[in-house]
Amino acid sequence: MKPKLIISIFFFIIFLNGMSALPVRAEGLASAVVKIFVTSSPIDYYRPWQSRGITKSFGSGVILPDNTILTNAHVVAHHTFIQVKKYNDAKKYTAQVIAIGTDCDLALIKVDNPDFYKNIPTVEIGELPQVQDTVTVLGYPRGGDKLSITEGVVSRIEITAYALSSRRLLTVQIDAAINPGNSGGPVFQNGKLVGIAMQKLSTGQNIGYMIPPPIINHFFNDLKDGQYDGFPYLGIEFEITENKNLRAYFNIDNVTGGVIVESVIPFAPADKKLQSGDIITQINNIIIDEDATYLFRDNERLILTHLISQQQIKDNISVHFIREGEAASVNIPLKKMPFLVPPPQFYDKPPYYIYGGIVFTVLSNDLLLSWGRRWWEKAPNELNYYMIGNGRKNASLRENLVVLLDILSDDVNVGYHNHKNQIIKKINGIKITSFQNFVQTINSVKRSKKYTKIETENNAIIILKNENIDEINSAILSRNNIPFAYSKDVKKWIDADQEKKKDKEPEEPDDP
Repeated sequence: MKPKLIISIFFFIIFLNGMSALPVRAEGLASAVVKIFVTSSPIDYYRPWQSRGITKSFGSGVILPDNTILTNAHVVAHHTFIQVKKYNDAKKYTAQVIAIGTDCDLALIKVDNPDFYKNIPTVEIGELPQVQDTVTVLGYPRGGDKLSITEGVVSRIEITAYALSSRRLLTVQIDAAINPGNSGGPVFQNGKLVGIAMQKLSTGQNIGYMIPPPIINHFFNDLKDGQYDGFPYLGIEFEITENKNLRAYFNIDNVTGGVIVESVIPFAPADKKLQSGDIITQINNIIIDEDATYLFRDNERLILTHLISQQQIKDNISVHFIREGEAASVNIPLKKMPFLVPPPQFYDKPPYYIYGGIVFTVLSNDLLLSWGRRWWEKAPNELNYYMIGNGRKNASLRENLVVLLDILSDDVNVGYHNHKNQIIKKINGIKITSFQNFVQTINSVKRSKKYTKIETENNAIIILKNENIDEINSAILSRNNIPFAYSKDVKKWIDADQEKKKDKEPEEPDDP
C-alpha cells in the first residue's frame, strides 16, 4: 500500500546560538539527559545470512528513577555496541538494551556501572499536554557534544504512523526546530517528562512529532511481566457511515454514529466475533461516531483505533454492534496480531533456509524495503500482491508466506533462475502454511523421496534430485562464502524433527 505520508526518522536539535546557560526549569533536568553512541550492523534482508555493514550513529535518551534510560527503538536498532555519556561528563559508559518496543519506537537501555547514576535528578512522567501548551525539548545536535534546548508549541494531538514500524498510534505534533541530531531526546513540561522526540514530516516545515505519556506508560505497563507484547489490534477493516443513503440502506438512521465492518482479518482477535456488515456503535461503552471518531478529553476527538491500542494484550474489550437490524454485544480477548506479512523491524534476524542453492525466507515489510523506500514501485508484483487488496485474503489460511528469494548458480538448479521472488505454494503436493511447516516438509521429503518438487503461486515447478543434495548444497555455500545453510531458529526446527525421528525408531534388541 502506497503511504499517504512519507515520514522520516529524525533527531530534534537546537543550536544555542551563544546561550551560555539553560533556562532554569531545564537546567535542573539536564543531568538526566544522555548522548547515546551506537555501533550497529543492520541485517541485509535480501542476503539474510549477512549484514549491510557496520555503521555508527548517535541519539539521545533520558535517565529514569529506576536507573534505566529511555530512548527511541530506532536509535538502538541492530546495535552491536552501545555507550552513553552524561551532560558535562567526559566519560562514556557501556550500556545494554533491556527492552525494545518496535511498534511504539521506544527502548530501554541500562548501564551496569553504579557510578553512572550518581547525582541524577528524578524524572517524573507527566500528563498528556493540551493543544497550544509550550514544551521544552532537550537533546544533542550533530556536529557537537553540547546539550541543546528549544521550546515548541503543541499544535495537534492525533493518531499518526510511526516511521519505524508504520503502526498508527497516538502522537503529539509540535513546532520545535527540527534538524538531524538527537532522536530519543526528552520533552519536558513543568519539570515533567511529557514526550520523547521521534520523527518529523519531511514534506512540511516545523512539523515534528513526539511520543506522548499514554504511549510511554503503555510501554512500561506492558513490561511489568518481564516481556514486551506490543500494542493490540482488533483485526478489522471498517468504513465510516457519513453518507445518508448508506445509513438508510443499513437502517441505522435512528442510530447514533456507528462504523461498518468491511472485513475481519483471519485469526485476528475479532475473527468469529464480528463479521462483515456489522455496525459497531460502541467500544468499551464509548460511542463511536459516524466518522469513526469518539470524544476524547471533553473537547477533542480521536479515531476509534486508539480505544484498542490503549489496551494491553490479554485484556478484554466490549464491542456493541448491530447485525441484520438486531443489537448485540461481545467481549473480545485481545491477543497478538497474526501478521501475514510482518511489519518493519519485526525480525531481529529473519529466518532463512538454503536448499540446492535456492534461498528461501519469509515475506515481510523489511524484505520489501530491500527494494528501497518506494518499494511498492520496484519490488516484484508477485510479492506486492500480498500487501494489497485480495492478496491477504487469498492467503488467509497461512501463518506467513515463504519466498523463493534467490538462486545460487549450480548444475543442480540450472534453468530455474527465472523463478526468483516467488511465493511457495506446495512441496511434493503438500500445501505450505508457514516457514516452519516448509522447513519440516522439505526435510521430510529429502529423507523419504527421490525428488523434491517445489511449486510456486505462479505455477512454476522446480525439481531437485535428493541424492547427495546435502553435499551439493555445502559446496554451493562454500563457493559463495555463506557460513550456514539456515538460520538459528531453523536449526532448532530441524533438530527437533531429528529428535522426534529418533524417538520413533525401535530400539535394537540386546545380544543374547
